[in-house]
Amino acid sequence: MSYIGGHLIGDPEFEVFGIGTIDNITSGDLVFLFHQQKIAGFISSIPDVIVCREGMDIQAKNLIFVENPRLAFIQLLPKFYTQDYPEPGIHPTAFIHSQARVGERVSIGAGTHVESDAIIADDTIIFPQVYIGKGSQIGKSCLIFPQTVIRENCILGDRVILQSGVIIGGDGFGYERSGDVYLKVPHVGKVVLEDDVEVGANSTIDRATLGETRIGAGTKIDNLVMIAHNVKIGKNCIIVAQCGIAGSSSLGDDVIMAGQCGVVDHGKIGNRVRLAARTGVVNSIPDDQMVSGFPAQDHKIEMKEKVLLRKLPDLWQRIKNLEKKVFKS
Repeated sequence: MSYIGGHLIGDPEFEVFGIGTIDNITSGDLVFLFHQQKIAGFISSIPDVIVCREGMDIQAKNLIFVENPRLAFIQLLPKFYTQDYPEPGIHPTAFIHSQARVGERVSIGAGTHVESDAIIADDTIIFPQVYIGKGSQIGKSCLIFPQTVIRENCILGDRVILQSGVIIGGDGFGYERSGDVYLKVPHVGKVVLEDDVEVGANSTIDRATLGETRIGAGTKIDNLVMIAHNVKIGKNCIIVAQCGIAGSSSLGDDVIMAGQCGVVDHGKIGNRVRLAARTGVVNSIPDDQMVSGFPAQDHKIEMKEKVLLRKLPDLWQRIKNLEKKVFKS
């Protein structure tokens, strides 16, 4: 109880052995309910312990009421299930350049390649088959999962997590037509990931043409996200899978982008903006807006337009019928 600060109704001596789901409950399980819902038809049996918000109409042998069940879930889960990470040390098949610097208690896995002048700070774990380019810096207590690429001169803050297949600092997509060919625009800038950033599997963040591409502290990026050169993303943003943010765009703090959103180059999104799934941003969006659709507009207006669009076939038929009556008369 001290971990989550909840209020118990039931047996304080009851022993919990694990955390279960409402459709697969075993004896001794603790089950979390995040939303008000009718669980009849989903629940396989009466749970021994349910954690939920106070006031929910729930039956269980023991109830724990908390202010935020999802936060309580995050706090309790590591008490029951721990993830094993490699012990500190450098695998004999890893290549560490003589001019690279590796801190204390660092783990570097098999086949990892660390170029010259790279810096890896204390307590960082680098899994097998990771590439770290020349002059890149990785902060303390980072997790770099297998087959990740961190190109030259990129900077990662503390507690950054890069899931498998992430590419940090690849060239931006820039070309200029010259006669019959496209000439590649050189990209000589860098990428900066501030503290506590997480990037999901197979996402890419391109280096700047000049200057930097920057991701603000605490921002979380899902799998399969593409962030182009010179983009600036603020602090504590959420960017869901398959979003694409074009070059030189900027996002303020606390922005949430649902899946498959797109932002045009040089687009500007203010603080605390919410973008519904598959929103296309072609103009600047001021602070504190909820937008959707293509092109992006106020979410309420977009919903009203969708309702009207669904009525168009019926309206069209009514117009045709009226025309027939008019012409007959």
